[in-house]
Amino acid sequence: MQETARVVVIGGGVTGCAILYHLAKAGWSDVVLLERSELTAGSSWHAAGSLFAITTPSNASVLQKYTQDLYPELEKESGQSCGFHRTGGLLLVRTPDQLTALQLAQSRAKRVGIEAEFISIAEAKRLAPILNTDGIKAVVFEPTRGFCDPASVTQAYAKAARDRGAKVHRHRPVTGLKLLPSGEWEVETPKGSIRAEFVVNAAGLWGREVAAMAGITLPLMPVEHHYMVTETIPEIAALDHEIPNIAEAGAGYYCRQEGKGLLLGAYESHCVHWAEDGTPLNFGHELLPDDVTRMEVNLARAVEAIPSLENAGIKRVINGPMIFSPDLGPLLGPYPGLPTYICAAGVMTGFNQGGGIGKVLAEWIIEGEPSIDVSFWDVARFGDWAGKGFTRARTKYFYEHRTDLYYPYQEYEAGRPVRTFPAYDREAAAGAVFGFSFGNEYPLWYAQDGEERRDRYGYGRGNWFEAVGRECRATREGVGLFEVSTFGKYEVTGPGAAKWLDGLLANRIPAVGRTLLCPMLSPKGRLVGDFTVTRLSENRFWLLGAGVMQRIHMRWFATLLPKDGSVKVENQSLRYAGLQIAGPNARTLLQRVSESDVGANSFPFLSGRQMEIARCPEAVAVRVSFTGELGYELYVPAEYQRVLFDELTAAGRDLGLTLAGSRALLSLRLEKSFPTWAAELGPDYTPMEPGLMRFVRLDKGEFVGREALAAQSKDGPREKLSTFVVEADGVDCFGGEAVLRDGKYVGYVTSGGFGHTVGESLALAYIRSPAWEPGARYEIELLGQRRKAVLSAKPRFDADGARMRS
Repeated sequence: MQETARVVVIGGGVTGCAILYHLAKAGWSDVVLLERSELTAGSSWHAAGSLFAITTPSNASVLQKYTQDLYPELEKESGQSCGFHRTGGLLLVRTPDQLTALQLAQSRAKRVGIEAEFISIAEAKRLAPILNTDGIKAVVFEPTRGFCDPASVTQAYAKAARDRGAKVHRHRPVTGLKLLPSGEWEVETPKGSIRAEFVVNAAGLWGREVAAMAGITLPLMPVEHHYMVTETIPEIAALDHEIPNIAEAGAGYYCRQEGKGLLLGAYESHCVHWAEDGTPLNFGHELLPDDVTRMEVNLARAVEAIPSLENAGIKRVINGPMIFSPDLGPLLGPYPGLPTYICAAGVMTGFNQGGGIGKVLAEWIIEGEPSIDVSFWDVARFGDWAGKGFTRARTKYFYEHRTDLYYPYQEYEAGRPVRTFPAYDREAAAGAVFGFSFGNEYPLWYAQDGEERRDRYGYGRGNWFEAVGRECRATREGVGLFEVSTFGKYEVTGPGAAKWLDGLLANRIPAVGRTLLCPMLSPKGRLVGDFTVTRLSENRFWLLGAGVMQRIHMRWFATLLPKDGSVKVENQSLRYAGLQIAGPNARTLLQRVSESDVGANSFPFLSGRQMEIARCPEAVAVRVSFTGELGYELYVPAEYQRVLFDELTAAGRDLGLTLAGSRALLSLRLEKSFPTWAAELGPDYTPMEPGLMRFVRLDKGEFVGREALAAQSKDGPREKLSTFVVEADGVDCFGGEAVLRDGKYVGYVTSGGFGHTVGESLALAYIRSPAWEPGARYEIELLGQRRKAVLSAKPRFDADGARMRS
């Protein structure tokens, strides 16, 4: 008789065991974990077990804090120690930028309830007498830091899962996967097959191999990683308490107590990849040959802070492989096109994140969606463009720079370019400085003669400040030309298209030739999409959304498509390229290059059509505005974009046409208080919080999320998106800063910057509803200082929207 299970988890490391435990805890006891060798084989057994919670984005902190808070409960439930030590951690500051970075981290941590604090040098010395405080300017104490015992944690998850009815099979490798016509999986092993509703790839170092069994490729690459453990250090042996973990931004090391000595880990300045073409199947509890010379730079920096390391004996050196995605973040969730194939791969710090990952994946499997937004770790954030070369280059860069300071708006050159749109060379010739989004290059800003054509990063205003101001003013006064090819573009057709979209989206469906803004909700009423929807004909619709979400959106569409074939959804994001024109002269410019009447009456605000533009007969023009100006988004098959670019620039010379980048676009939208995806919009919010209820029609009939949103709307929003004018004195918010009222935390900034055409430093922030009051005085923790801020009930530019509707 064939074995069956609701879920088969492949991989007995900490992540797999944590997922198994959370599935069982949620009531799914008919779940099985298959481990090819012993639990912890691969990477888990040799992990350092260091713990921390403060990180970005804030939901990553939530998951890491949850993981740590779970350990005492797990110990009680399993009856087994996790070797959990909450020692706290000391973060050392030597430079002004390090100080600013930690001030920002401290402010951001308030959102998730972590009260990190600056302590005196004397207090740091008391907590860690081994510290050499020469050159240290400040110290932050993070209370959530500590460490655990990797083997004990893994076994505790497994035991607690078994106690709840789950099964764990060791020495049972998976040799194949077959997707059955029923949608179930046949999991093949030497001891027979198991039929399962879901499979979870938690195979760690073998994540690529288990992906290949399902016919997919995951962007993963193993690297070697060193740490060492010292013999007893007399200064530590003499203490009556454990010392806190010690870390220093930019120094490339981490340190914690191990017995009466220290464990010192290094993110070596020269990354060495391992097993690039596949992890050996016979690898298990082995280590790699060590090369401590690769740690010399890191060790020297650690000795500067902890002199006793210089003469400490070395008990053992660990060099073991870890497997990473291109940005070092986990790859989580259903793989696009395979809704029951769940990824839990590339988990870098499983003992720091495993509990949280287990929780959200159990929710995803059982309830259909996780309880918090984890799109920053979603497997679908990478597309087919993330190949082996890109993954190698990015893992190398981010590993080598793992502890570096990361600055606002920072872009990374490693592995680029991957893809370029046809107008790329035109934009480059015009001085474009490019950013990177979902594999694509796009202009951030344009340098003119005499301006350095690259970003210079810091915590103040960037070297692009004046250029962005120039582009903003030119758009408001004449016409700006923006590259918008990175937007997600979807074509929905078929006799059932209108009915399907009406049940999918929260707004009503537009009439032919009209455009509407339409939120897309999950069954729990949370935002999972925000689209500009244009009805080009009775059964043809054009949807525009956030480009980074395109695989996530396509996955969502696929789960809800009717089975009768009456609706077809095509991702046209690469097939079509786009340019946007915005400004008071935009209509005149469009008329010069089009074959149709685009006057205010024939082409009003929130309308769209297919028309001939610049000799492209298949152009789609949509009259919308993200700048607050009269504007049009123009989409053409990619092979026409260069001609469209040339025609627009030639026709716009006497109209004040200026090429403008995305940073100008983001500044202009701040002046209009327009929210954007991943900053103000996402699954952590319903339409109520960002003020999108005007785009929701609860009375139109059934749609996904209607019932949940209707119930939640009775209580109103828990927080409100607000615009602030900040007394910033030459610096600006950029996101994450705490907002205070009467000295108490009441909210957080989502995005900010300078409004170049209103002359104000602006911030968008979510404020707890009881603390929301227009005109009231607030404070924002900006770069370590509390800055006065006033809540503005209206946008700072053209509050009634007359210009974009003209």
